[in-house]
Amino acid sequence: MAELNVITSMLDDLFKEQPIQTALCIGQNLEQYVHHHSIQWQYFSVSELLNLPFTRRYDLAIVLLDVDTIENIEESEKTQFLVKLRDLFAKRIIVVSRLEDEKLLRSLGFTQLIDKTTHEQNFALWQFNILTYKHIPDWFNSKFWANPENWDKFRW
Repeated sequence: MAELNVITSMLDDLFKEQPIQTALCIGQNLEQYVHHHSIQWQYFSVSELLNLPFTRRYDLAIVLLDVDTIENIEESEKTQFLVKLRDLFAKRIIVVSRLEDEKLLRSLGFTQLIDKTTHEQNFALWQFNILTYKHIPDWFNSKFWANPENWDKFRW
């Protein structure tokens, strides 16, 4: 599976940015394939994740949407478990998907890491990182909102 090489090299890059201690995988148990920097892996199926109560937040989640077990679930279930992962369980999410899932992943705020036109296989790599999700514009600060120099001059 070519995706495993991509995931392994991505883990190297992510580990350089910030240490990863806990990770979970959905779709296929990657613990046996990816031995990396003493990461504590946990595997969940889609139904287990949807029924899992929130008890902890993981450093990383890897979702393999292109495997047979997830490929056949409904679009609403895919959306539901990706949103639950994004909002509750993981600080960063890496998704390996088929090219057909592009619209869904873009709508949920994921950014594409591997351009689908650069390889001949039917998979794309996506990520969600809450720290880089949205750029904060310059005008969004108190300097442009409060105007303390006008407090005694004008009545609003």
